[in-house]
Amino acid sequence: QLQRRLLTSGQPSERKEDTQQQQQHHQAVDMQGRNLRERELILNVLSTVPSPREARKFLNSVYGSETMRSQRAFEEQQARLAAEQQQQAENPMQREDGARRRELVAGEIHQRHAQATRSVRADEEEEDPVLPRRLTALVFVDGLAGTDHQACKRVGKQLAQMQRIGVSPIVLLVANTNSTGGGAPAVRGSKYREIIHTAHALADAIEQEGGKARPVNDAVFYTSPHVRGQLSVDPELLGSALAQYLIPIVTPLVADSSLHVNVLDTNQAAPAMTRALAVSALPRHGVTDADGSPPMPGSGGQFSLLLARLVLLSSRVDGLCANDGSFHRFVNLEEDYASIEQQCRDRATLELMRTCLAILPPTTAGIVASVHSDPSLVLKGLISERPVGEPVPRRGAAGVASLQSGSDSSSNAAQQQQRRLSVPDYKPIAEYPFVKIGEEEKAAVVPAALPTSTRPGRFTLLRHGFRIQRHTSVNTCSQPRLRELLEASFGRQLDSERYFARLRALESQGGIEIIIAGDYQGAVVVTHEDISKQGDGNTGLRSHLPYLDKFAVLPSVQGTGMADILWAQLRRACPSCMWRSRNDNGVNKWYFDRSHGHARSAPTAAADGATRWVFFWYQNQNQNQAADSARFSALSIDEVQAGIRAAQNIPPSFA
Repeated sequence: QLQRRLLTSGQPSERKEDTQQQQQHHQAVDMQGRNLRERELILNVLSTVPSPREARKFLNSVYGSETMRSQRAFEEQQARLAAEQQQQAENPMQREDGARRRELVAGEIHQRHAQATRSVRADEEEEDPVLPRRLTALVFVDGLAGTDHQACKRVGKQLAQMQRIGVSPIVLLVANTNSTGGGAPAVRGSKYREIIHTAHALADAIEQEGGKARPVNDAVFYTSPHVRGQLSVDPELLGSALAQYLIPIVTPLVADSSLHVNVLDTNQAAPAMTRALAVSALPRHGVTDADGSPPMPGSGGQFSLLLARLVLLSSRVDGLCANDGSFHRFVNLEEDYASIEQQCRDRATLELMRTCLAILPPTTAGIVASVHSDPSLVLKGLISERPVGEPVPRRGAAGVASLQSGSDSSSNAAQQQQRRLSVPDYKPIAEYPFVKIGEEEKAAVVPAALPTSTRPGRFTLLRHGFRIQRHTSVNTCSQPRLRELLEASFGRQLDSERYFARLRALESQGGIEIIIAGDYQGAVVVTHEDISKQGDGNTGLRSHLPYLDKFAVLPSVQGTGMADILWAQLRRACPSCMWRSRNDNGVNKWYFDRSHGHARSAPTAAADGATRWVFFWYQNQNQNQAADSARFSALSIDEVQAGIRAAQNIPPSFA
């Protein structure tokens, strides 16, 4: 030992310099990696392109309480509706023909505690200190294998970037099994080792991307000793991980009374985890903050949960597709479930998301994406909570070409008008092929399990949603309630007598369409305006053009996806449509994202007082439908100009 000490102590200065150089090298490499991750995160957030309203809502969800006030107002209204539906169901005279099956009610758990929470807060003399709310996303990872390093890397990057923007993911690994872990002991041991290995591989991938994770393999799921087969979840282990800013990665393992470890089925583990987190956010007597939410168990009273996202990352699909190959970008479960259930290619995923969304608060959005999706795509769904829109038509595309048909290219004025009405040749920032600094791969890797025609560049957004009513006459809907909705949405007093008189007059002419969502919580009013006299003698125009007269959403249901639900119903009812909006309207950014073209008007001395309008339109992009019927045909430039003239002559609706 003395000889070794003498030999190793001969050059202390050189060893010290080598050690310092190695430390400096490692620090430089770590700094470079952090800088690259920072740049990529900033680029991915910028690629989401949120509107100012969407950005404010997301920031309020992370740092403020505005979202919770809106959610409580919505839950109170939903609780009242649920009570009315229960009374109607118990009254035999009000039942519909046939036995009605019990439908899932949005926020079912939260509704049952709304009245009790309000009474407790009224009795409190002193307010409790406000706990910070932790915006939480429950993430199901389906079919991920620890040996698939590329998939683990992508999922780890997605989860790490979620954590960086203020969303706390709670990850549940979903096992590809239809049993509860039965079979031979060798089979159970193989599943057990595979899941444990996947959890640790995913945790390592998160750590490499700058995040912090903790695999939670034991004691999360347990069976009740009193009720046979009842599965429970202990949320304290999850709360302790979140309190230390760690991403808990939960494995679907449970030990029975004989201490045999079984692998839980997806339909058991996912709803049980969802219900446990929903119950953890329920108001409880004596331990609530000013917003009525208790501290998260295991957090030491540091924060309470705000469940706002439900994400399913699948290794098999990148969203919900029908059997004919059509992709569902947005699903209103309350209205669309019955129609798409039989034709859905992955019915198990649809049913799982429907069950879990019914347990969570009604403002929760569900996302189904691929484990191979780019992180910017998932961040887009988290921040904006709107479906990925269809590509905006470019110059030279079929839709724009048909829009320009009928114009005189030899006339300079017509050319200027054509340029003014044409859609700008641009595409959103998220569609540009950015080359990330320090990244060697040139394109996204598509797994061999996915069809070659499927690319992980899309996702399906799901909402529990609302029931839809459709009317073609003012007399069949409730005019007082529609008036209240319009006034609450626009913040102005409606000239109801003149407005409804105009709608009645249009019923016998071009017709009207009124779409009501929920209990008059949102509405779309479409009028078919006569443009035959606005086309400068051109007999090739269609006689009437759908005009979006009103698009209204109650403030109390903002954040529930109501606008997207109404817009999807509008696109179904009217393949082509025009509308106008004031030049300074804050919703114009939302309109720009969903329109195929726009035109601005000069100030006029009309009866509404020198208003500058922006005229928007969208048109049908399905060429097969356009060839079958004139209703589905794209708009020509003459029809757009005639529609603008007709829209300018529409009288104001508000006093």
